[in-house]
Amino acid sequence: MRIMMISASVGGPTISGGGGGLHVRSLAQGLTGRGHRIAVLTKHSARQPIPLPGVEATFFTNSVLPAVLKKALHIDPVVYLATLRVLRTWRPDIVHSHSLFNLSFAPIMAAAHLRSPVVVTLHSYWPVCLRHGFCYNEDRSCRQRYVREVCAPCLARGLRHRMGVRFPIPLISLVLPLAWQARRRVLQRVARFIAPSEAVARSLRESGFSADQIVIVPNSLPQGELFIGPPQQISGRPRIDLLYVGRLAPEKGVQCLLEALTLVRRAYPDLRLTVAGDGPFRPELERLCASLGLTTATRFIGFQPRSRLLELYAEADIVVIPSLSEVFSYVALEAAVAGVPIVATNVGGMYEIFDEEAILVPPMDSAALARGILAVLSDPASAVIRATRARERSLVRFTFEEMLDRTEAVYAELLDDEMEGWRVGSLR
Repeated sequence: MRIMMISASVGGPTISGGGGGLHVRSLAQGLTGRGHRIAVLTKHSARQPIPLPGVEATFFTNSVLPAVLKKALHIDPVVYLATLRVLRTWRPDIVHSHSLFNLSFAPIMAAAHLRSPVVVTLHSYWPVCLRHGFCYNEDRSCRQRYVREVCAPCLARGLRHRMGVRFPIPLISLVLPLAWQARRRVLQRVARFIAPSEAVARSLRESGFSADQIVIVPNSLPQGELFIGPPQQISGRPRIDLLYVGRLAPEKGVQCLLEALTLVRRAYPDLRLTVAGDGPFRPELERLCASLGLTTATRFIGFQPRSRLLELYAEADIVVIPSLSEVFSYVALEAAVAGVPIVATNVGGMYEIFDEEAILVPPMDSAALARGILAVLSDPASAVIRATRARERSLVRFTFEEMLDRTEAVYAELLDDEMEGWRVGSLR
């Protein structure tokens, strides 16, 4: 098969692409290894990714619309025309898109115009939430209203925090229904949504998408990305090390982790937090860290190459994942197979990854997060048992070969449907 991967972020071993970038790279390489021909369409960047081994061609484009207009209009004309040109040049059998918001929905429309089957893997909640995730209102609630009742206050808060743009909520309430209608028309062109978790699939169904349009294919780590290590022993260390790995953005909840840290350090004053990641929220987090008196207890080390993550997981006593919203966390999978005790928020697919083998707490609750960390520290033997079981569960349930098998099955089904439609049309 000829498969065009479209992603705003690809990354590389030394360039951060996040979980979505890791997924695109590993999926493309795995499918190439099975004899498929792969091309990639991604954004221009000053820090271009290292070429993916085996990928036949890499194409680049950029969005020209401001983010606010992309959310409202959905179609960037420059990206649309660029995608049409690329698809006509390379002529894929399947167009597989990943986290398209930075490129607008133009690639979906371009592929649909050329009658190419479109598959979309979800790395965020963008089909059901204009802020891409259930990121909460001023009162720390998330009503998860989906498409049928758009949450204008939540979007207004997001525009204010992320872009410094202030729009009156009544104006947003007036415009949003039109934006949702446009979005629904575009997303009806998607032949299959690949949801990495049942939580995401449920969100899609509850927001009105057909169950026939949704397939669940959990994320997994390729063999070369497995950080398998012995269970971490917490007791007997001179200092307790917590680790956060990921982007620094409000929805990742690091601000809640810093607030929880002030509570945990009352019992464990020598505790240290390492924050491995970067993003637009870093300056604000560093200011919060200083205001809470945590400057000496927290180190921000920026984005780390994947070769360094193995060492960080091995050094950590606990990996903390304080996200306000997740789809299916690659950090959770990495920490699980590394054998590190985990404290995480119970959002998205977290429970599906861990079941009872990690301590899961409500999102945006610093006190609950602190209690979860203290529970691990107060009973290290049970924490090691949970970590061992989490590793075994992840290695058995989330295998890379099964992810490839199920993805190939989605492609094959769509091509069979297309061929059947062609036969029926030719007989008329």
